[in-house]
Amino acid sequence: MKKESVVRGRGRGALFHMSSALLIGFPVLMLPLVAQPSAPLQTAQLLAEAREPVRIVCFGDSITGIYYHSGNRRAWPEMLEIALTRLYPKASLEVINAGVSGNTSAQGLARIQRDVLDRKPQLVVVMFGMNDLAYGSVSPERDAAEKAAFVNRLKTIITQCRAIDAEVILCTQNPICAEALPRRPPERVGEFAELIRRTGAELGVPVTDIYTEWTTLRKTTPRAWRLLMSETIHPAMAGHMRIAEAVAKTISGRVVSLSDVLPEQPVCGGLIARLKEGKPVKLAVPARLEPAIRAMVLRRFPSAALTIIPVAEEKATLAAAVEAYKKVRDLKPDFVFVSLAPELLSFEDEESFIRQVSWLIDESLPFSGPVWTAVGVDPILLTAGLTQKQQTGLDLFRDIVRGHDLDWIGQPADSSGSLQTVLNQWFGKQIEEK
Repeated sequence: MKKESVVRGRGRGALFHMSSALLIGFPVLMLPLVAQPSAPLQTAQLLAEAREPVRIVCFGDSITGIYYHSGNRRAWPEMLEIALTRLYPKASLEVINAGVSGNTSAQGLARIQRDVLDRKPQLVVVMFGMNDLAYGSVSPERDAAEKAAFVNRLKTIITQCRAIDAEVILCTQNPICAEALPRRPPERVGEFAELIRRTGAELGVPVTDIYTEWTTLRKTTPRAWRLLMSETIHPAMAGHMRIAEAVAKTISGRVVSLSDVLPEQPVCGGLIARLKEGKPVKLAVPARLEPAIRAMVLRRFPSAALTIIPVAEEKATLAAAVEAYKKVRDLKPDFVFVSLAPELLSFEDEESFIRQVSWLIDESLPFSGPVWTAVGVDPILLTAGLTQKQQTGLDLFRDIVRGHDLDWIGQPADSSGSLQTVLNQWFGKQIEEK
């Protein structure tokens, strides 16, 4: 299923260190290296001059497209538009997201005419490889052949883009978790990143080296890397923002921050529209939140045809909570509320906690498209107080929710109120935004 989005107009806009990386040799495809261009991209000059519209196509797989792992409303191309608008506020900018889940570079080439070349972009940002490398354990000969074919396809993509006078940026992909075995050996992501760097060097194409930067972060600050990821392979929106900052740095030569970019409002516009039209609505809600959520909706829409499906909380384990949220997609709700019982906030293994909570949020969202979305509810609203261990878990839970580009319902810093009061205030603001 193809996902494509177009972002136009003005946006809002952290950091990246584009690394040239350690060049590690491979037994195949030893390409001659030449210096990458030091002059700014022509695209940057066009953006700075702001005399004509600038079109950028972001071309890749599900790490580029809009899917559950980044919140299902935006991905790094949409964040790139925000970053570049911050750097070039006078520019007329169009960013096209041409990422399709499951695509290899071969599948990308099959649609390049329609999805890239026919759009006549000034710049194409290419991020393939994560599916090209998913061929599991093979013989050295097969491995060499797969890598050679991948490099040849990258070169064809570059050649075809240059034939329409479009500049190209290549991106290495993010490191992945060991659970990606057997199809995607994590070390192979690094090998493909090296192929991308060498191809860029050979053809004079700039490379945004996500792999090297994130690998360094993973070694030096493991928690920071974990919070960039949504699951085994895909980045969360926190990671997509970092990718966008990196690509913007490659284009402009300047650092830009997206750290203050908040979820688009209203987050439950589709739900509110259905309620105003008198259509039936279905909510998936943690069991202990059901009475308060019901009261929140009926207070504003007393005649609503409301169905609330409680997400079971019988077993007080995080793994059980994840299993309960795995049923959400089959329910096809109009909106999902995500929270954790206070007792689930304590953990012994931080990495396991982050992974499980991330999967819980992922399972709350449709695979693709803004069919519905979710919001996090602060567990502290459900209890009189938390232990220090629970507070640490709460901080991580909030960061993970926000890192998926989802809104957070919590106690306002300048006031206090009951769970019901806070929910009512949040919902009222959503209706006003709508």
